[in-house]
Amino acid sequence: MATVPIELLRCPFCAAAVAEDGAELRCDGCGRVFGVTDDGIPLMLHPELPGAREKLAEAEGWLEKAKSEGWYEPDDAVDRALPFVNRELGWDNPLWLANGHSFQILLDRYVQQQRGLRVLEVGAAKAWAARFWLERDCDFVATDILIDRKIGLGRGAFYGDFGRVQADGEALPFPDATFDITYCVATLHHALDLTKMVREMTRVTKVGGTVAGLNEGVRGALRNADNPDQQAEKDLGINEHVHTASAYALAFLRNGVVLRRVERSDGWPPLPFGYFLSKVPKVGMTLGTLVHATAAKYVGVSFYGRRAK
Repeated sequence: MATVPIELLRCPFCAAAVAEDGAELRCDGCGRVFGVTDDGIPLMLHPELPGAREKLAEAEGWLEKAKSEGWYEPDDAVDRALPFVNRELGWDNPLWLANGHSFQILLDRYVQQQRGLRVLEVGAAKAWAARFWLERDCDFVATDILIDRKIGLGRGAFYGDFGRVQADGEALPFPDATFDITYCVATLHHALDLTKMVREMTRVTKVGGTVAGLNEGVRGALRNADNPDQQAEKDLGINEHVHTASAYALAFLRNGVVLRRVERSDGWPPLPFGYFLSKVPKVGMTLGTLVHATAAKYVGVSFYGRRAK
């Protein structure tokens, strides 16, 4: 019934297993019931979860934004090229440049030639990354708060057969130490509680596995936390925040994740601040980027880490 194996799901309230109950899923522990869409997506973002009201309102906000800005209707050529639309379609889009570069770093440095990994993406939207994991024979699961068939998880069927679950990144419905890689792309800044989301991403990752937050917009230490560029989305009910790079780094470190690399998500060197520091072997790019991001106005940064315990 569900796109994801039932044995992989857990109740986001009590962590008990769930079982099929007709066309729904029922928790074996607290008895709560979870719906399943017609195309098999479990609805684990239960309205009684803390923060669910804000998350469900955000999902509606994304629909309104997409429709008003003219990108709601899917385009097969574009979706097939994501995230490398600049390279493959000749676009000049800074957001997708950063998404593509940071995702390629994840594949090249932390996946390399490995196959058959179990991978979780949090905040996957239409799950464009599925094709890269499926061609590596990985067991891929995509979660998001948005299940829409055009811009949400419902669109994921375009990319193949893989697990899709509506879920809150701050209450992931999976067992501890399940995934080899857990990551998100431009998603952590939507969390109501940044540390809680990083904690959940770490919890479901195996010890030694990769935990990564790609292309997160950060602000300099002296910059206003109310980034004016986010106001239009906030007006639609989309949960927007802009943290410092050190706040992200601390969220990872406090949850037992050792940062292996921090860099500008677009691949540019940390100029002008932190450039020379970035040349230090092994740790230089991370240190240089943290200095750069602390002194800059606003910049996109990617964080790649390893669960240490």
